[in-house]
Amino acid sequence: MAAVLTAAATLQCPHGAPLLVVPGGRLLTVDGHPVLTRADLLGATVPACPSTPPCGQVASVDAGLATTLRVGGEPVALETARGSTLAASPWQVVSAGQTTLEAT
Repeated sequence: MAAVLTAAATLQCPHGAPLLVVPGGRLLTVDGHPVLTRADLLGATVPACPSTPPCGQVASVDAGLATTLRVGGEPVALETARGSTLAASPWQVVSAGQTTLEAT
């Protein structure tokens, strides 16, 4: 089991810049924060990336999606989520933003 990501999660590119993730819905919340889905992560941007070329936005979610929990038909994202940006740099989860809800 792994913690489910919420809008309070901290995600970043390898250059230390935070990912800006805007949740698409509020169907499921934890501690008042919407749970993040695959679609939310694919819409994330990295506006403060200092690298050249900058990471820009998330291009893929390659791991860390729940197989047992969905919101609005989309798998929820887990603390094990990983993927790449448009600059082919990997992004990572620093903190899930909560410790209450877990899924597989």
